[in-house]
Amino acid sequence: MKNAKFKIGLIAVASLGMMWGSASAFAAEKRCTAGGQKVECPTVTEEEAKKASAAFLKEGDDMEQGRGGSTYGIAPFDYLTGVGKRSNSDTKTYKTDSGYGANVKSNLKTELWDRVKAPKSDGVTDKSVYDQWSGNWSPTFGTTLVAGADPTQGKNYYYSYCIACHGWLLHGDGPSASELNPRPRTLTRGDYMQKKTNLELFTVIKGGGEAVSLSSSMPNWGNVLQDQDIWNIVAFIRAMQDVKPPASVAEYLNPKSTSSRSRAM
Repeated sequence: MKNAKFKIGLIAVASLGMMWGSASAFAAEKRCTAGGQKVECPTVTEEEAKKASAAFLKEGDDMEQGRGGSTYGIAPFDYLTGVGKRSNSDTKTYKTDSGYGANVKSNLKTELWDRVKAPKSDGVTDKSVYDQWSGNWSPTFGTTLVAGADPTQGKNYYYSYCIACHGWLLHGDGPSASELNPRPRTLTRGDYMQKKTNLELFTVIKGGGEAVSLSSSMPNWGNVLQDQDIWNIVAFIRAMQDVKPPASVAEYLNPKSTSSRSRAM
């Protein structure tokens, strides 16, 4: 029972903001439009989506048992769950502890919390734990590919509302992806995303899939997020174009985008 509750809790955290109706999960597969042309929507395969969902649940089991390493990423950070762990190496290994479990005498601290410190940007020491985590553990972007938008702020909103379907790194492999038809788009595919304008991305986030004649599985966030927040998410998506799963924490903290600044509108 404890194990089941733990896994359910993990999914609940990842699923914050999921607001689609149950009927949308059975929506018929449709084709995407990019650059005014119909194209195949870039998604992970059904097998990949199921593997990701299973790995997510296994991660919960391992964490509860105090096992470190990563089910679906690199040892100090699991890019499917967004969980940081104690580890001095990027090697995918289970010979570390997760910071959880009855055998851990560390006040349930993980490497994620070990890295928390006063943000260097303003020297303030009373920032919330989440803001410290966001600024010190995950990528911080010094430039933007979308004028007037902040990809770092967009990243924070994406983490809150989008990872359950699109996955922590926008690859379309979130823990709920296998339950959706059509599956969530892979937002890092440059060959597809480079054909999409920033305005098209803004429209589908604000109005949902139905606003662009696609599936209602993509909810509309216009009633939840301000327009500026949505533009910030667009900037984050651009910053992650063609970024592959990281092989190290350094790669995770410093993603290299191929996005062009030319796709303004």
